[in-house]
Amino acid sequence: MSIERILNKRSGAICELCGHEENLTVYSIQPIQDHRKENGSLFGCNTCLEQIENPEKTDPNHWRCLNNSM
Repeated sequence: MSIERILNKRSGAICELCGHEENLTVYSIQPIQDHRKENGSLFGCNTCLEQIENPEKTDPNHWRCLNNSM
């Protein structure tokens, strides 16, 4: 099974950070001690991943979603 299918199933087909349902992408988190790829990855929407990769574009209001996802 592909990593995308595993993460899609694990997340319920939503961004694991904010709960958005569209434009989801696999994002690798490093470093990882566990050798299973799904444990070193998350399924995230374009908005979350862009803000992770480009902190200058961070919208603090968007990250209020972490109250629910955590």
